[in-house]
Amino acid sequence: MRIDNDRIKSAFSGKAWAYAECMKSVRIGRWCNAQLEFPCVLDEDGDPVLTLRVFNESRELKFSGDKLRDTDSYVGGDLIGDRDFTDCRYIMYGEHADVDGDHTTLWEERGGILLFPAKLEFPSVVMLKLGIRNFIRYNPIPICRRADPFDHGLGTSGAGALEVFDYAYTGFYYASGKAVEC
Repeated sequence: MRIDNDRIKSAFSGKAWAYAECMKSVRIGRWCNAQLEFPCVLDEDGDPVLTLRVFNESRELKFSGDKLRDTDSYVGGDLIGDRDFTDCRYIMYGEHADVDGDHTTLWEERGGILLFPAKLEFPSVVMLKLGIRNFIRYNPIPICRRADPFDHGLGTSGAGALEVFDYAYTGFYYASGKAVEC
């Protein structure tokens, strides 16, 4: 996979999160001091990176193979008509947490460990959430198949629907909703 450090540097002047989806694992790191930093070395033990996302609250670069998608292209103009977005926060991981220096190990009794590259402080509930921005638009193409008389729930024949056409990560959050500092 091709990762363009110059493109990341021009997109993120400060710090940003990095999320690497590898063949056998998921690695969370940071963009800091004009370089990617991960607690574990990427591509170790034959675990190649398939997708890398570098992101902050307002922008995401997604590297996949030789392709690059920049959500900055969704801002302004009419590149994609009738578009909007909705932000969600999904429970990612954690029942227990052990802080060791500058990283936190989250683990669950059912199995699995997540090494997080920041010192997390959980006042009561140990839970990490991942923020995701869903980009949506209205698709006017009818969703009825074979001329069904009604779109279920809409009560009209041949109406279009809202669709998610892309999504991007926005950050990590505590159970309280407070953002984790990068």
